[in-house]
Amino acid sequence: MDFTAASMSDVVVSMLEQVGTAQFLSYEENLTSLGPRHTGNSACIAAAAYIYSQFENMSLPTRYAHWNNGGYSSDNVEATINGTNDSSNQIFIICAHYDTVSAGPGADDDTSGTAAVLMAALVMNQYQFDHTLKFVAFSGEEEGLLGSEVYAQEAKQQGWDIIGVLNCDMISYAVTSNDGNNLLVYVNTASEWLYTYTFNVNTEYVGYTQLVVHHGGSPPGGSDHESFWAQGYDAIFYFEYTETPYYHTAQDTMEHINASYAVKNIRLAIATLAELAVASYKSNPPAAPTLTGPTYGVINIEYSYVAVATDPDGDNVYYFIDWGDGTNSGWLGPYSSGQPAVGKKAWSAPGTYSVRAKAKDINGVTGAWSTTLPVTIVVDQAPSTPIITGPDQGKPGVPYLFTFTSTDLDGDALMYYIEWGDNTSSGWVGPYSSGSPAAITHQWSTQGTFTIRAKARDTIGVESNWGTFQVKMPNSLVLEHGPLFTFLEQFVARHPNSFPILQHILGLS
Repeated sequence: MDFTAASMSDVVVSMLEQVGTAQFLSYEENLTSLGPRHTGNSACIAAAAYIYSQFENMSLPTRYAHWNNGGYSSDNVEATINGTNDSSNQIFIICAHYDTVSAGPGADDDTSGTAAVLMAALVMNQYQFDHTLKFVAFSGEEEGLLGSEVYAQEAKQQGWDIIGVLNCDMISYAVTSNDGNNLLVYVNTASEWLYTYTFNVNTEYVGYTQLVVHHGGSPPGGSDHESFWAQGYDAIFYFEYTETPYYHTAQDTMEHINASYAVKNIRLAIATLAELAVASYKSNPPAAPTLTGPTYGVINIEYSYVAVATDPDGDNVYYFIDWGDGTNSGWLGPYSSGQPAVGKKAWSAPGTYSVRAKAKDINGVTGAWSTTLPVTIVVDQAPSTPIITGPDQGKPGVPYLFTFTSTDLDGDALMYYIEWGDNTSSGWVGPYSSGSPAAITHQWSTQGTFTIRAKARDTIGVESNWGTFQVKMPNSLVLEHGPLFTFLEQFVARHPNSFPILQHILGLS
């Protein structure tokens, strides 16, 4: 069989990013809480029912594969993702055993492997594969590989074309960094290609697995992969680098497992399985979003960023914005394809942050990251309170010139916002250089006393305090045509030199 080394795939990466400790610990707790699961006892039966229900909740074809062997009677539990390539009968399997010894709940041996099988099914069910995948939890392992023996025999009898089996048994014990960074893989001669394949997969995805994979040679003890070897199928066995000292004891509990280490190992198994079966999205991913927003700002000021992407299938999309400081927006949405989403962010420390966004459709298919938007955040000082100069009195209907002057300690250009005290404003005007006066005219339509207010805003958006200036518009005499107007008109005609004096008295000058 010619399987080449894997190359990194965005599809596989999107799977690995979903594998975390919380889900692993949930499966662990739910299974270990049942107590020791010796094959055939009530706890073992309850565990099979739990595993079955989890597969069924994923909407996977699920079955109990009943077996009788060695005086025991029990069930293997199997879920399947059928391959989309109609010309392929190839099958790839990830498996573990859910039974334990009578002494303890088997948190490591082998609840950890069972959790790996469940997590693989949960994540991989969101995708499609050229070849068929089977997720199998065996019972009877501790009694001599009884469940897997019957399963592998029946597969052979039915002519299943099983290409590779990944067995996960005891993958969660690590108390030192050396333990937690290494993994053993046991193999027989016929399965060397599969060891090489998973080794190469680890090399490609080491940023997600953070593991060094070691060839373990032939395993020191039996596990379910040997049932497949016996039928001529190729299989490998993932095993923790340092065997737990609590093996087959009452102390094999959750207190002695390392969830972060287990997650690394599960990621490797999923990546290997996905590459072997040729993973792809169930639908086409959304396009990389276009991300726009301010590229310069100050600490503790909230800014808005707009992400927009289209989905080739017309699906609704969610947006995720990475703020570049270890925080993110979470998934925003859903939005219609092409409909923008707005995320808001205030940074608490100065620096340059790499902001980026991605979109996923309602099927969970995630697209590529947007082009990174560098955002520089600084500590900015507010402009000084504007100084207002101009006439402090005048007449309605006459425009007057006022100047507004503010200084920005950072040297930023300034905009001014002016309220004239008569329910009108200038809006933001400018920009003007720091310290340069802004000359603006205004006229009032009525008499009265008016308070001018002005503030400055720098290019970062930081505003000054309000500056004020008071202006009086005295009463103004308006002459209507009539006897008085006629008299004054005749008086001025006879005494032309009196016009300036009369104009001043009447408030018309």
